[in-house]
Amino acid sequence: MLLLGAERELILALGIVAGVFIVSLFQLWAAIFGLVLWAVGAWVLTRAASFDPQLSKTFGCSLRYRKLYKSAATPFASPRTFGD
Repeated sequence: MLLLGAERELILALGIVAGVFIVSLFQLWAAIFGLVLWAVGAWVLTRAASFDPQLSKTFGCSLRYRKLYKSAATPFASPRTFGD
């Protein structure tokens, strides 16, 4: 599910991290950094969601199954074996 045009979990985590900088540190530089982090992070997450709305879940699955699905970019590659 999307929130503000980005993945809900990622945008909420970004808001928490930016909120820590803005509220908890109580410094001007931290507030500016938190706002810049929020703006840039929200833009990046929105662009990523326009590419794939479930990008973090897809990326997690690709990392878990990397061993099973080895890429073979040439027709002369050795045959893949499963279940090793």
